[in-house]
Amino acid sequence: MIINTSEEHIDFLNTNLLIPIRKVLDTHDSVFGFMLMGQAIEILGSYLDNKPIRAKQQSASRFSLAIYKLFPSKYTEINRNNLLYIQLRACLTHTFIPSGNVSLNFGLDEKEKHHLELENGVLYLYSENLYSDLKNAVERLIRNIKSNKIRLKKLSIGEINPNPNRQV
Repeated sequence: MIINTSEEHIDFLNTNLLIPIRKVLDTHDSVFGFMLMGQAIEILGSYLDNKPIRAKQQSASRFSLAIYKLFPSKYTEINRNNLLYIQLRACLTHTFIPSGNVSLNFGLDEKEKHHLELENGVLYLYSENLYSDLKNAVERLIRNIKSNKIRLKKLSIGEINPNPNRQV
């Protein structure tokens, strides 16, 4: 299936990014939830550059582009030297294991350490704070799509058929 229209792209962003991430977070599986959110940020960045969506070796630049253009300024500050990219996107996607320099916390920022705080070389991230900011970033991207501020790219996606025997 080829996604071409703004409506199809908007549906893709909601159905293939936000809804699955929300489902994972609702199971309280914060490692995979964080991993998916890091990957989603990179996907948002793929809408903002001039290269094909499946262009190779664009991970860090696309992640940063999304952070700088779609997220609150605190994300830009913490991503200096690609810190957020390395801890949230690269380490988790390649190994499924958080490094010793990140503290992944499920829920809202209500503890002593705060979301995006860097203390003693450890970056603190909270799943619900990150998801809220990701959702706002998607909504901002969607507004830009609707107002034709973004030149849409073709996106080819294969079928995803749910397991009919899966018990929920």
